[in-house]
Amino acid sequence: MNIFEYRKQAIKLKATRDANAKRIAELQNQLAAADVTIKTESERCAKATHENTSSIRYAKRIQSAAFSQKEISGIFSDYFIYTKPHTIVSGDFYKAAEIEHYKIFALADCSGHGVPGGFLTMLGLSALKESLAKHFYDDNIDLAAILDEMREFVKSSLRSDNDNPDNISDGMNLTLCAFEIKGGGVRFAGANQNVYLFSEGKLTTYNGDRMPIGWSFKGDSPFSETYIPVKKGDMLYLTTDSLQNQFGGPDNSKFSTKRLVSMFEQIGSMSTADQKDTVADIVNKWVEGAVQIDDLTVAGVRV
Repeated sequence: MNIFEYRKQAIKLKATRDANAKRIAELQNQLAAADVTIKTESERCAKATHENTSSIRYAKRIQSAAFSQKEISGIFSDYFIYTKPHTIVSGDFYKAAEIEHYKIFALADCSGHGVPGGFLTMLGLSALKESLAKHFYDDNIDLAAILDEMREFVKSSLRSDNDNPDNISDGMNLTLCAFEIKGGGVRFAGANQNVYLFSEGKLTTYNGDRMPIGWSFKGDSPFSETYIPVKKGDMLYLTTDSLQNQFGGPDNSKFSTKRLVSMFEQIGSMSTADQKDTVADIVNKWVEGAVQIDDLTVAGVRV
């Protein structure tokens, strides 16, 4: 290679190096700008997440005040409530009230969970409060009429301007029990939920109607009421159906009604404090390692 060809190659090589160096500098500037953008967006997302979480936690405080266990303790002396929300805000709610000759205990499971379920709990509580006042008369309470009234309230409140069929699944399942203060029995009405009575070592299931507080293929068929004879010391259990449908355990199968009944038979003779601890242990072990599908709530009231 002569001197001229060598210089020509050297000039070409230098031009290539200069172009590469310029391109690398441009890429480094782009990366630096991207880092700034990523950091800014990350900070923005973190701030938005913090604000949203703070808002949801505040909503949880409001929800807790709306149906607090302190209120229930003022009416029922021996009971437990175990709840395991799917997220911060729950789509399940419980409520106690005392009206003349009855102590009322209600447990509901609203469609959805999290924030949407949380909104429905407030709607459900409003419907329950209004219906309780309306259907107590002449020292009597009509539980079936209360569920009928709540269904109309919920359907009317959730109905869109165009009667959007997408709303057909909105609503709630509900257990409503009226304990006779002077003894004698418990009156029960249920919308897609059952109650379980533990008495003298035996568990008996009382079925609610197979339709929700909301839209149903059964239309507006009236709800019914069941009278449950009880004795002092008996346990009455209320639960949403989410636990029976929760997958888990060694085979990742459903908890099932069979396991639910077995659990109530196991804990029925314990103190309510021990019952709650045992339920928590059973449920937590079952859900461990699995995906929790919904809010989980179990309640027990000693007659």
